[in-house]
Amino acid sequence: MNGRRGVDELTTALGALSMVLALIGSIFSLSPLGWIALIIVAVALFRAFSTNIAARERENDMFRDLTAKLPFGQGGASHASSSARGGSSDFDRKKRTAQKMWENRKTTLYFKCKNCGQILSVPRGKGRIRVTCPRCGTKVEKKS
Repeated sequence: MNGRRGVDELTTALGALSMVLALIGSIFSLSPLGWIALIIVAVALFRAFSTNIAARERENDMFRDLTAKLPFGQGGASHASSSARGGSSDFDRKKRTAQKMWENRKTTLYFKCKNCGQILSVPRGKGRIRVTCPRCGTKVEKKS
């Protein structure tokens, strides 16, 4: 493996995707899924044994950028490497906010400010209330 790219996050994801497709194809007797899984494995192996490290690094960086935008984010090794690059803090903050919103969903109403996008929270069951955004000062009347 000297001078080769090796296994990275995209290669691992491709391998996992091919396994899932192969499993679904075998359970539901869908042979095209098995062929697609085989092609994906071939692409993953090509990436792992490639000597064009710069191109594979660009592909992996694009994959990291795409997965950082997903709500379930990155886990495992990709999460650790992403935090070294500084991309994980935004994801962690969004994750904590989503968890807090889910835990308080029965007592608190959450909505975004139409002007700046700030997430605002108001207690439920208080009728029509006027809310002022702390970031931009926009006043919004909402039913809680």
